[in-house]
Amino acid sequence: MGQYQLVRDLGLLETVWGIVLPGFFSAFGVFLMRQSFMSLPVELEEAARLDGCNPWQAFWRVMFPLVRPGLSAVTIVTVLWSWNDLLWPLIVTTREETMPLSVGIATMAGQHSSEYALMMAASVMSMAPIFLIFFTMQKRVIEGLATSGLKG
Repeated sequence: MGQYQLVRDLGLLETVWGIVLPGFFSAFGVFLMRQSFMSLPVELEEAARLDGCNPWQAFWRVMFPLVRPGLSAVTIVTVLWSWNDLLWPLIVTTREETMPLSVGIATMAGQHSSEYALMMAASVMSMAPIFLIFFTMQKRVIEGLATSGLKG
């Protein structure tokens, strides 16, 4: 089943979730989270089981808190990719009210003339939230990307 069909069947067309959700299940996200879990010692899970945790409790109480830096990195990178993406939001959204800024700026270009000053101003203004997110979360992104895949 295709990505568009899945988003349509879930009723997520014309929504923000229809734009962002497929990015969470990207190959990058799966690889980074796999590497985060693989870097954890097996002894932690064994210790949780010896303490009486079932597999779900061992995951939720022991393993998941330890991979939060990787999860933060995947979340931030996915938001950045979704914010800058043009093709997927153009496919998923048709109404101007639900289009993200990247698609809105692209639709400002006319066939015969375009207001480049307005388009450039909108582009600069659309970068402000991304800079804010990155600079406030910079430590988590670097920590999540740096610690993924390191064993021991």
